[in-house]
Amino acid sequence: MVFHNPHEARLGRMSEAVVKVDARVKRTRQRLREAIVALVLERGYEDVTIRDIAERAEVGYATYFRHYPTKDALLLDILEGLLTDLMALLEPTLADEDASHNGATVFEHVRQHHDLYRVLIASQRSLELVSRAEEVAFASLGRSLEPSPDALLPPAAAVNHLVRSLIALIEWWLDAGMPLPPERMGAAVEALIMRPVRAAAFRRTSAGVPS
Repeated sequence: MVFHNPHEARLGRMSEAVVKVDARVKRTRQRLREAIVALVLERGYEDVTIRDIAERAEVGYATYFRHYPTKDALLLDILEGLLTDLMALLEPTLADEDASHNGATVFEHVRQHHDLYRVLIASQRSLELVSRAEEVAFASLGRSLEPSPDALLPPAAAVNHLVRSLIALIEWWLDAGMPLPPERMGAAVEALIMRPVRAAAFRRTSAGVPS
């Protein structure tokens, strides 16, 4: 004879319900992300409303606010996802003295997600994209570099230049139709951006490896 525990059965049903809700939340958020990307590419960020996004995603207007409090919050969610994925790709080679490989990795990521990058760059003022990217860049550089005692610029100024220059280079590449391969763009990142920034404000860590 098999005895069934009502409490365990109830917990099992609750777990199944949570899984279903989580899957529904993920699907809804994915539709919202796809909707805002498509609309911003069509109209520009400022001309897109939350109602437009909800209608394109085929979700209720009130449903939108159960997931994101504002339009910017939805874009920030996209930005954080991209940065997380990108940093996972860059992590193994962050300590490399030559940034060409990392630059190529960045541009390959841009190539694979070009629509998302177009939208983020188009709305960078609302997103405070530069500030968020600076935080990530500072953390990354700190693994292998430290401020130079005879620096031409404070580290914060150098990182600001790095981020703005990289965003400008990505924007040019996208607007030009991605005419050069990611490897060539990676070499450009090293020559035009990383090498001068290192020379102006940083030196290798005393151990020569990430601290």
